[in-house]
Amino acid sequence: MDEPAVVVALGRGRSGELVLLRRGAELQIVCNGAFVIASCNERSSRALVSAARPWLPAGPLDVLIGGLGMGYALDEALDLPGLQSVTVAEYEPLIVEWFATHMRERASRAERDARSRIVVADVHDLLQAGPRYDLIALDTDNGPQWLIRADNARLYEAGGVRLVAGAVRPNGVVVFWSPERYEGFEARLRESFRRVAAQQATDVVDGRDVDYTMFVCREPRLEEPIST
Repeated sequence: MDEPAVVVALGRGRSGELVLLRRGAELQIVCNGAFVIASCNERSSRALVSAARPWLPAGPLDVLIGGLGMGYALDEALDLPGLQSVTVAEYEPLIVEWFATHMRERASRAERDARSRIVVADVHDLLQAGPRYDLIALDTDNGPQWLIRADNARLYEAGGVRLVAGAVRPNGVVVFWSPERYEGFEARLRESFRRVAAQQATDVVDGRDVDYTMFVCREPRLEEPIST
């Protein structure tokens, strides 16, 4: 993209300096100089939820999304048949603020829908709190290996994957967003889930196709399945 970036907003976040940029019609969020997400990532962001659709149980469905980004996954979740609730955990208050002020179409829809709520929180903490979900969709940081915030590594380690497996209902689905199909991470997922499938989602970035991976996980390996 040849157009220069224009700073729309910037501030100090919990993870460091956050900048909201605009290039033409595209918005982009950067943290400490590292790319976080852009509006051109809409397809893969929506795939975080849509990839789970074929295996979701009949409603009512309770959904947890880790990472607000630009709100595409939340918007997709609001279209799920049988949706009862969707909670989005976003670590950065500025991203929540920018969503409300600069992404008004999706933000307004979410605000009008009583089933949705956005909380400023570490998704790891919410998973530890005990609620169970039918869908857990995690686009936290930049996936398993390319991390901006070091503490997010715990979500992708064996203990974090087990925590996620314990927070999804037995017939539910977990989806992890990843920039690539990391074999080591996929093997780790298989230790906690009986069924793991890698699905491709393609965004168009600067006129070229860029592929991302959705790890769709089902049937958690729990010693005593939870059926709340």
